[in-house]
Amino acid sequence: MCYNRARLPSPIFLNDPLEVSLVKLLEYQGKALFSGHGIVVPRGKVAKTPEEAERVFEELRVPVVVKAQVTTGGRGKAGGVKLASSSKEVKEAASAILGMKIKGNVVRSLLVEEALDLDKEMYLSFTVDSSNSNVLFMFSPEGGMDIEELAREKPDRLLRWHIEDVGSTKEYELRNRIRKLGLRGKELVELSSLAFRACQCFYNNDLLLLEINPLCRLKDGRFVAADAKVEVDDNALFRHEELKAVEEVIEDPFEREAREIGVTYVNVGGNVGVIASGAGLAMNTMDILFDEGLKPANFLETGGGITQELIFRSLKLLFKDDNVKGIIVNLYGGVNPMVEAAKGVVEGVKVNAKAIPIVVKLLGNQQEEAWAILEAAGVPVVKSVHTEEAVLKLKEAMGVNL
Repeated sequence: MCYNRARLPSPIFLNDPLEVSLVKLLEYQGKALFSGHGIVVPRGKVAKTPEEAERVFEELRVPVVVKAQVTTGGRGKAGGVKLASSSKEVKEAASAILGMKIKGNVVRSLLVEEALDLDKEMYLSFTVDSSNSNVLFMFSPEGGMDIEELAREKPDRLLRWHIEDVGSTKEYELRNRIRKLGLRGKELVELSSLAFRACQCFYNNDLLLLEINPLCRLKDGRFVAADAKVEVDDNALFRHEELKAVEEVIEDPFEREAREIGVTYVNVGGNVGVIASGAGLAMNTMDILFDEGLKPANFLETGGGITQELIFRSLKLLFKDDNVKGIIVNLYGGVNPMVEAAKGVVEGVKVNAKAIPIVVKLLGNQQEEAWAILEAAGVPVVKSVHTEEAVLKLKEAMGVNL
């Protein structure tokens, strides 16, 4: 990918970050990348049947964790992570997890790995910050919780460093920043070394996200990546023959269809579908939904080109999510004709068999003509720049569906 602009083949550092598309790796794939860069991961293997899981346990001969391999979060709450300390328990856990659905993902494989003797959980990540055209490094000696929760509850314990040229980052630079959180001595040296290896892994593999949560310090003093969340810029896969196979391992059927449509989609588990013409607008819409007591079901941004077909297919995608009880479409077209977007919404309304309430906030090129098309079809339209008005209108329309 990029980070050094001379290497930039994809639009990560353009003002419009919307054309960036990604491939999410499963946990075991991410850990394979980590291991290749000297980051210690738990011993374990992938299993696709209860019998294979049992054989992995027999090889390890220690208590294990049996983990569902899906690209979405929420595995633990869904029952997709189980401890086991005998062959019988491993087989029972594997039988229970394989085939279950987690946020629409059917579990087809498991990671069976050694259970860790934890002393402390930490957090570490590198992610592309397209709004600032750089890479954001985050580290905290407090881990094991969502980064949003960590930032909200313990902001003073979360280090943020915006890196302009991640490919030239030095280990001492990471060490000097981690030191600010009060770490010293051997622990500081080892964490800085691990962070540097993670930085190299991020850069060398054109990643959009590398997250270790939790990063564990064991009681014997070793640091181990207990989990791996990795996203790859698929515009750069041509440089990585070893990663091309992951394109075939997109377990989430919604994400697979979204890629075919040409939009970026992430399931976040709520009940309000979101379609927005930009990552920033999508995040703003989701924040306002939360403020009003609603939970977004997804992040979906349309990318650079808005067409009738793209909006229509995006709506059809959200209709397939049984959790979606309402949809907000939030679009701004500086160049794209909003008439095409309006036609796509109207086409979608016609196949809305579940009569899911839809509210559209639409501004920009040909907005008056677009408003007229939507109003003629009976679609609620918000003509204000304030997304709050659209959210309140949707909240009212959803009524008893809340």
